[in-house]
Amino acid sequence: MVGIDADIGQINLLPKSGPVEKLFIIKDKKPWLRDGMGLHPFDPQGGFTGRVIQSGKSILVEDIWSKTFQGEPNPFLQIRQEMNDEYVQEIKKPTASIIIVPIKRGGSTFCTIELSRYRGREPYNQSEKELVDDFAQKYGPLFMNYIIDIKNRVAINTAHRKLASLSRFIATDTIVNFRDAIGAYQKLSSADIGYGFFKTGGLSTSNVRLVAWFGDEVMEVFLQDFVASSDSVLSDGSDITYPVEGKADDRRLIRFRNRISTYPGLKQKERDFIIKCNDHIKSYVIYPLHMLSQDLGAVVLGSRRPKFEPFLKMQPFLSLYNSLFKSFLLNERVARHLSIISHQIHNPGFYCLASLKGTLVKKFPEVYCDPEVSKALVGLEVLLSSLHEQGLILKRRQKNIQLLKWLSAYISQLRASNPHLIINLCIEDNNLINKKVTGTYEQLEDIFENLFTNSTRSIIARQQQEDTVIGKIDINVELKGKTIIITFQDNGLPYKTVSGRGWPQVLSIMEALGGKIYKEENPYLVKLVFNIINTNGRE
Repeated sequence: MVGIDADIGQINLLPKSGPVEKLFIIKDKKPWLRDGMGLHPFDPQGGFTGRVIQSGKSILVEDIWSKTFQGEPNPFLQIRQEMNDEYVQEIKKPTASIIIVPIKRGGSTFCTIELSRYRGREPYNQSEKELVDDFAQKYGPLFMNYIIDIKNRVAINTAHRKLASLSRFIATDTIVNFRDAIGAYQKLSSADIGYGFFKTGGLSTSNVRLVAWFGDEVMEVFLQDFVASSDSVLSDGSDITYPVEGKADDRRLIRFRNRISTYPGLKQKERDFIIKCNDHIKSYVIYPLHMLSQDLGAVVLGSRRPKFEPFLKMQPFLSLYNSLFKSFLLNERVARHLSIISHQIHNPGFYCLASLKGTLVKKFPEVYCDPEVSKALVGLEVLLSSLHEQGLILKRRQKNIQLLKWLSAYISQLRASNPHLIINLCIEDNNLINKKVTGTYEQLEDIFENLFTNSTRSIIARQQQEDTVIGKIDINVELKGKTIIITFQDNGLPYKTVSGRGWPQVLSIMEALGGKIYKEENPYLVKLVFNIINTNGRE
C-alpha cells in the first residue's frame, strides 16, 4: 500500500473449496474488517473481481462509480445492491480509482489484492499497475501461502474441537448436539444457507433431526415419521453416495418446500424459517452421510448466489471432518441399538425366562427336571446374560478422577494449541494433587472447554478495542474443607453471546457431578466447586 500510496487495501480469498471471503481490509493504515460485521458472502463471479478471475489478468479502474467501463455496463454497479451497506458507505463510497491483481497457484487464481484511492486524488496509472503486478508475481504466492497455513491451522483446530465435542455424546443418555456439530460446515465452507438431516430412528421408524441455518441464525427441528421420497438421498433404498448438485426451484427444493408447508407438528416459526432458507437457495450441493451401507442423513451446503456450486466443494479439513463425523454417527447408532438390545434383554428378556421357569416348576415339574430341558434353560440364561453385558460395553461409566493431574495435562495442551495466550495455573495447596472427584473425563472436558471458549471470545472483544493487549487466563485452585474450588478469570471484556447454550450446559454438568458453579462481577470470574471423595469412593 505504501509503495503506490493506496488509501484502502483488501485481500480476497477465492478457493474452489472452503470459504470465499474477504481476509483483510486496511483503511487509512488501520484494520477495518472485524469479526461479527455480518458482511454478505463475497461474490467471486461478479464485479471487477469477477473480471480479474475470468481473465487471469489485473485490472485498473479510474472511477468505480462511472456508469460504464470500457464501453460496457459497470460491473461494480451491477452487484452494488447485493453488498453490505456499511461496507459500501465506508469502503466503496469514498473510493474512485482501484487496481485489482490476481495471485495464482498452478495457473489458477485463488486470491486477489485490491488497492484503492480516495476520490479527489490522482487516479492510478499504468506504471503503478505494473509495479503492483510485479510485486504480486514475485511475492504474492509466498505471502498467501503463509496466510493459508494459518487458516489451515484454524480450520483443523475447529474440526478437532467439533469432533471432540461430538465424541463425548457417544454411548450416553445425552442427545447429540447437532447444532454444534453443524458449525464446522458453516465455518469451513462458503455456504451461507444449509441443512443437516440426521436420521435418528430405527429400522421401523423414520425420524429425522433437521438443523437449518441462514447466515448466523440456526434452528433445530424434529421431524417425526419423515418418510423420504423413493429417489431422495435420505431414502434407505437410495444408491446415491456421492455429492449431488442442484439449483433454485428444482424438483428437490420444490418437493421439500411443499412437504414442510403442510408437515404436521411443526411450530409456525419453525415452518417459516425452513421455508425462508429453502426460498433463498439459488444453488446447492448435497453431501450424503453414508457409511457401511448405513444411510445416516445428509448435509446440504447452499448459497444465495446462482451457479455457485464450484465454490461449495468441501475443503480438505472439512472433508476430513465429514468423514469422521459419519464414523461418529455410525458409532452412536451402534451404541444406541446395543443399549436398546441390552435393555430389552433385561426386560422383558430375563422376566420372560423367569416366568417360563416358574410355570414349568409349577405346572410341569417333571419337564423342568428333565436334564435336557434344564440344560437348554441354563444355556438360554447364559446367552441372555452375555448379550446383556455386551450391550453395556459402550456405556459411559463414572470414574474417580485425580482432578488436578487431569487439569494440569489439559492446560498443558491448551498452552500448546494457543501460544498467543498466557494461561496461568496456580495450585495453592500441594495436598490437592492426589484428591479425587467422581465423574467422567468427557464431562470435565465439556466444562473447561466452555469456560476457555468464553474467555477466548472475551479476550478477542477487548483486543478489538486495544490491539496491544495480550490475552491472559488465570486459573486458581484451592482446597476448602472437603471441596476443590477452581477460579477461572481472564482479562477480556463482555461480548455478545453466540447461542447462549454454553452456560446452561455447564450448570447441568456441575449439577450431575454434585458440584456447584458461581459467577462473580467486578472483576468477572467463575468459581467451580467439586466435592472430594475418599479412597472408598464416598464423599
